[in-house]
Amino acid sequence: MAKLEEREDEKKWATSWGGYIEELKKGSRIAAPMVAVTVLQYLVQVVSVIMVGHLGQLSLSSVAIATSLTNITGFSLLSGMAGGLETLCGQAYGSQQYKKLGIYTYSAIISLI
Repeated sequence: MAKLEEREDEKKWATSWGGYIEELKKGSRIAAPMVAVTVLQYLVQVVSVIMVGHLGQLSLSSVAIATSLTNITGFSLLSGMAGGLETLCGQAYGSQQYKKLGIYTYSAIISLI
């Protein structure tokens, strides 16, 4: 009798490949737009470097350094602030504090400009 109960518990918690595939599809549907935006943002910089590469070696090295510094200082800071805003806005929206949501959004817009 105990073995039968153990088997039923195992079946209850057992997952199949179909379950994994279904969850993967759901996660991909959510993540695909974010991945596309990130790839396209970096693609703009790559195209700029390629275009300047036709001008000469000095121009190419200058643009490569400028692009690296921009990525490290500017985009990382903005991305971090936007990530923090995402958390705060999600909490404010979930607790139905719409005034606080507006304050967070407008203060972030002003600070990011």
